[in-house]
Amino acid sequence: MAIWGDYHTHTRYSHGTGTVEQNVQEAIKKGLKEIAITDHGFRHVMFNVRRSVFDKVIKEVEEARKKYPQINIYLGLETNLVSRNGGIDLMESDLPMLDMVVCGYHKLVKSDFFADYWKIFIPNMFESITKTSSLRVKNRNTDMYLRAIERHDIDILSHPNNGINADVIEVGKACKYYGTYMELNGKGNYMTDKELETLIGMGVQFIADSDAHEPERIGEISKPLEIIERVGIPYEQIANWEKLPKFRSRIKKKLYE
Repeated sequence: MAIWGDYHTHTRYSHGTGTVEQNVQEAIKKGLKEIAITDHGFRHVMFNVRRSVFDKVIKEVEEARKKYPQINIYLGLETNLVSRNGGIDLMESDLPMLDMVVCGYHKLVKSDFFADYWKIFIPNMFESITKTSSLRVKNRNTDMYLRAIERHDIDILSHPNNGINADVIEVGKACKYYGTYMELNGKGNYMTDKELETLIGMGVQFIADSDAHEPERIGEISKPLEIIERVGIPYEQIANWEKLPKFRSRIKKKLYE
């Protein structure tokens, strides 16, 4: 097994099809040592996990931990970027119930301010459709990423530049400085080989995740593997490659010896 943990998985509580237990069972079947349940954040318009049912997610994770002690099960969220100033859809009071925080850009989220739709979300949607790019929009996107990474203890930046055009080199510098992993996503890559080569040279740490929406895809990293081999990403820079990563938020909570 190349990776020891899959830290980006979804269940039926957001955009997935399986239960927490089914994801865990598949992770055990694939020989993983760790898995994170990271349903979509509270303010996604279509695929969010609802706050009203999140207690059920917590309960299912706790039950799975008791039933399957052979694997470490994290409870997290794939949070959304929701504002130009780096806001994400988590409150400070949410953090104690989470073991880790994944964060990424998604369309169709409830933003903090109406102006953000016109400055960020609508321009990005327009550029995604027209396959065009604007330096002004790119700079705004980059600033949003940088502020989010600085303001919040984000453990994993999910699918960087998916649906958004930002300066991933500047984003990578922030990730390296603050200890946030840049994700190699099992569903696709949104960074160029040249960008990845630069990030490698900077010493950025990556993490390979499935982004599984079905239990059978847990641990599926064939696309990240193809990127790793093609670009030549050293295995030492893959945080979950035959080792277990140490997450920024958990370091801050002093949960490692």
